[in-house]
Amino acid sequence: MPPLPTLLRRLATTLCTMLLPVLAYADGIPAGWRAATQSDTLQFDIASRHTGSSYTVLVGLPHAAPSAQGYPVLWMLDGAASYPLTTLSRPRADAASQGSRREQARAPRPAGLIVAVAYASGAPFDVDGRARDYTPVPDATTGDKLSPQFGGAVAFRKFLVEELRPRIAEHFPLDPQGHTLFGFSYGGLFTVDTLLTDPTHFQRYWAASPSLWFSNALLARRLASSAHVNTGAATRLTVMLTVGEEEQYPTAPLPAARQEHLNQRAIVDHVRNAGSLLVTANPNARITTTVARDHDHFDMLMHGARRVVDFAFAP
Repeated sequence: MPPLPTLLRRLATTLCTMLLPVLAYADGIPAGWRAATQSDTLQFDIASRHTGSSYTVLVGLPHAAPSAQGYPVLWMLDGAASYPLTTLSRPRADAASQGSRREQARAPRPAGLIVAVAYASGAPFDVDGRARDYTPVPDATTGDKLSPQFGGAVAFRKFLVEELRPRIAEHFPLDPQGHTLFGFSYGGLFTVDTLLTDPTHFQRYWAASPSLWFSNALLARRLASSAHVNTGAATRLTVMLTVGEEEQYPTAPLPAARQEHLNQRAIVDHVRNAGSLLVTANPNARITTTVARDHDHFDMLMHGARRVVDFAFAP
């Protein structure tokens, strides 16, 4: 793998070749204005033979050399929305630049790699793409009134581990026992589905507000029948399930139709029950369930994205 300074020089060269889009509503662009970019980040597009779709991949560069085992990797779904939220949490070479100067100096933080998968559409949430890629095959009415296609989780998982991971491994040494999967909403559903059906590819899981109501609570029913996770020879399993209390039990009164919608989905109850079942069935795993007060659905994306970097890269 090229040394980090070489990668950063390549990043600078790539950014210099970017053109600022001409906006139809702009009346001339000042000469000093330039395309906004995210620091220490590379980007490329990839077409998947498994899903038949194209994706934009954001690679958050590590701030230091890898350990002997290689870099731990945080794999983030809905990358266009989730990855920018990690900006303040990502470790940087100049630790003094993070936070206030009044704070005590931070101890050295482990170096890790972030791989965030976004959709080629550029939308923060590609409504139809994520409904197709992040959901298991439904066995009942989906409960989703927006999207036409579902059930592509198996194909998308193959894309992640059989196509994208080898591409990343060509350029970075990866710790085979250091992979974390982060997903929100339907992405959280995919995270739980991966944990239950194909858990050997990731050792840590963060499911933020997982849509366990999908298809008449398909995964909740699967958990009720068997919550044991067979990770084979993998290291100790670590799982974080989170949900906002406002997602089912709002503190302020809502219109009756909206409250009924929340009651039907019962996401807080599903997440709590899922956590309890996983703890009972996997006594040697580290499984945590968090119900965040004063948090609604989208709050949980921000809640998770600012915490999952330390979760993923901790020894």
